[in-house]
Amino acid sequence: MLIISLLAALLCTMTAFSQARIILPDSSQITTDPDSLDRLPRGSSHWGHLMHDHGAEADSLQQPAGMTIWRIDARTGNRLPAVSDTLLHNFQHTTLPDSYSVAMGFLGPLGSPAISKIFFDREETETFLFNNAYSHYLKDPEKLNFVNTRIPYSRLGYYRAGPQQSREEHFDARLTSNFGKSLNIGLDVDLINARGFYAEQSVKHNNFSLFGNYLSDRLEAHAMMHLGSITHFENGGITDEQFITDPEAVEQRFTSLDIPVRFRDTWNTLKNNRYFLAGRYNLGYHKLPQDSLHKGPGAFVPVASIALSSQYIQQHRRFLSYDTAYVNVDGVQMQQIDRFYAHRYYEGAVDDSIRYTSLKNCVSLSLREGFKEWVKFGLSAFLEYDLRHYSIRDTLGQGYASHRESAVTLGGVLNKQQGENLLFNLRADLGVLGVNLGEFRAMGNVETGFELAGKRTTLTAEAYIKNLKPKYLQENYSSKYFRWNHDLGDIRRVYLGGKLYIPFTHTTVSAGVENLQNYIYYGTDKMIAQEGGNIQVLTARIDQQLRLGIFHWDNEVVYQTSSNEEVIPLPTLSIYSNMFLKAKIVNELTLQLGVDAHYHTKYYAPGYEPALLQFYNQREREIGDYPIATLYANMHLKQTRFFLMFYNVGPKVLKKNESFSLPGYPVNPFVFKLGLSVNLHN
Repeated sequence: MLIISLLAALLCTMTAFSQARIILPDSSQITTDPDSLDRLPRGSSHWGHLMHDHGAEADSLQQPAGMTIWRIDARTGNRLPAVSDTLLHNFQHTTLPDSYSVAMGFLGPLGSPAISKIFFDREETETFLFNNAYSHYLKDPEKLNFVNTRIPYSRLGYYRAGPQQSREEHFDARLTSNFGKSLNIGLDVDLINARGFYAEQSVKHNNFSLFGNYLSDRLEAHAMMHLGSITHFENGGITDEQFITDPEAVEQRFTSLDIPVRFRDTWNTLKNNRYFLAGRYNLGYHKLPQDSLHKGPGAFVPVASIALSSQYIQQHRRFLSYDTAYVNVDGVQMQQIDRFYAHRYYEGAVDDSIRYTSLKNCVSLSLREGFKEWVKFGLSAFLEYDLRHYSIRDTLGQGYASHRESAVTLGGVLNKQQGENLLFNLRADLGVLGVNLGEFRAMGNVETGFELAGKRTTLTAEAYIKNLKPKYLQENYSSKYFRWNHDLGDIRRVYLGGKLYIPFTHTTVSAGVENLQNYIYYGTDKMIAQEGGNIQVLTARIDQQLRLGIFHWDNEVVYQTSSNEEVIPLPTLSIYSNMFLKAKIVNELTLQLGVDAHYHTKYYAPGYEPALLQFYNQREREIGDYPIATLYANMHLKQTRFFLMFYNVGPKVLKKNESFSLPGYPVNPFVFKLGLSVNLHN
């Protein structure tokens, strides 16, 4: 009744305002200028597609601030247009773990380990395997938005949910300013403190990134220093799902914090430090001015460039438990946490630790696209050397066992990003020396467009073929509960897909199929395994936006099938649906009022193993066939965004409660959440 009353009140308020004045959002006020500071290559036609990917009204920032935003290819130094994270609507959704995919698996709290249930949304396995579970939260140079701005810019955001004892808080900030036209320096801060709505589930992230860039005609430089840490208390999941699915059968009063869990005083910590520096020197000429009265050498036209980049990575993972009270299990004395594992490779409290460092140096040569009218593409070649070092606690002896390896990669990029009729981006790399000898990737996409009903419709084809070497930690691992030493085969992946975007109906249709051989996964025994046979994964997706006046209904529907569900289990159907009213009222205030939900069909969703910090295949519990829904009001006033949200409203309106994301891990219970984000220009 509370939800229904709130919705009715907000609808009445909106109706009253709408009778006075309704102004539909003016898309003409949204800048699409890719180069307000003349620092990015001319003719970046992909800018419009970036805007589509992030929403038609993705950016309220760049016009008033006079900003240019881009990302960088860490190997070649090429700059790629990007959009700012200043969404005008659906802002509330971006603050949830659910937002990273149509269907996500996570442990509940913001910042906890997560995995996409959409197979093609999963990234390639990282060298340091423990990063995979936190990949959506980690920072690296290629995810960083570099900036050039005429006006000093600050963005402050704060989001909070729940009462004091289980409060979930997220603070993020960006401070950046130019010192002259060429030099920009900035600072990103990203802090998460989630105490958890279930026992022993708190999560804390501390991320600090100092970045900068210098851009001139001849010289381009980018730098980043990131210091990050994650502390995540592990509870191993709840012991009795009846507390969620049938609380009346428990016959006692309880809160979510009272539900019994498997572990106590157990946690994973992860540290990620990155130091990145890249420089590029441009060779070119000054174009003679067409106006004879104009003094000066004219605009600089880059023809070719040479780039050098270096990246040093320090990563550390530790699994520690003080859940050491001794218990008797079938006549055997063991520590409390030990009873959940079949093997123990050393005695005493569990304290698994591994350190990893990587030093990458890369040199590249590039021929720039468009320096002459007849030069219709850009070409880059690079050579990268990667020196890696592992230090793992030795379960058979004292101290740590060390391993050092190196990898040399040769590659290139051929692309065409200017023009309208044909755009493409082709990339290939080959391991020529060291542990990645024989590893290769060849991938690319081709885009074309045509007019349909007076608007430009785009058609994209994409494909890749990969032969990937197993990671060192996939073949060699040592800890208290798990040990293996394998000689795994190369993973072979071949993918072909396409996408059609129809702007006048706001429809995107895509499909793809991939064949995988020697796929590496974690089996039902939680040990690493490899499937030697071929597996085919097929997916089809449609994104449809419907609009009638102030009424909007956006849907994302994904169909998936796997030829081997025991190795790659996938939900057959996954849906994200968002129904809302949106209008500009009271002068500058934009109000979005709606309800959204994530849903997927039942399947054997991955289990989560804290001692490995990995997701594994399980065949005991199916998850799904239940919506994780939110009721929200999202507002935008000039450079301020704020929202109110009720998360997981399903149990309040449906008879059953199956709000699990993974086996043993329910999502956060029904909770009120609010958030605020302010952009400051001064």
